[in-house]
Amino acid sequence: MKKLGEEMAIDQNKIIDTTLLAGRIMTEGGSEIYRVEDTMRRIVRKATGDDSEIFATITGVLLTMDSDDHTRFSQINRRGIDMEKINIVNELSRKFTDDQIDLNQLQAQLKKLDHELPNFPLWLRVLGAGLEGMFLMIIFTQTHDWFDMPLTLVAGAVGYLVAEILGSISRIRFVREFLGSLALGIVGIAGVRLGLGHDVNNVLIGAVMPLVPGVPITNALRDLIEGNLLAGIERGFEAALTVFAIACAIGTLFHYL
Repeated sequence: MKKLGEEMAIDQNKIIDTTLLAGRIMTEGGSEIYRVEDTMRRIVRKATGDDSEIFATITGVLLTMDSDDHTRFSQINRRGIDMEKINIVNELSRKFTDDQIDLNQLQAQLKKLDHELPNFPLWLRVLGAGLEGMFLMIIFTQTHDWFDMPLTLVAGAVGYLVAEILGSISRIRFVREFLGSLALGIVGIAGVRLGLGHDVNNVLIGAVMPLVPGVPITNALRDLIEGNLLAGIERGFEAALTVFAIACAIGTLFHYL
């Protein structure tokens, strides 16, 4: 009887650890909170046949199983936008609920995803950010000034590169966005003054787009609509501070240069 009880405790701990890991990965990837809670609830229901009480925010996830008197918490230490992580966790949870993989396989693959997610090389992400800014300049400004496009690409790439480097050093996201915007602003303004571009406004509008938190703003609205008021307000406030940091950087440059 004692051995059976220990095995049940181990299985229960594994279920909780796996569920919290899935929730943490999704939250760190920028998933909507209702999706995080739904995925965690499905994993517990499939593993135990019981329901659970789950509470998730952008800073942590809590889980209490109906068959357990204890509440477990997993803290969120880093946040970003990683749709690939969210998609992989969704696929793994569906495979688990469809009996294609067991709990041990689910936990192993989630741990691998948490530590070994492949990413595009930095140079390719920087190039992608530059191209994004260049083409969004055309969309937002409704102009097709080919002369401004190369400068917009370079400014957007430089701003993204600075933000990425600072992001790997500091956890303060607003410093990262501020200095990244400052860098792209300096490149854009200097380029126009050197004759490498025509309209500094068009260049900066496009170059700043890779740093604008479009997905967090959208997810904040979705969380609010779903009734997750705390998470929606938190995510919305964080996005607003990011926008404020970008605006302060560009405004500072226009004031002093």
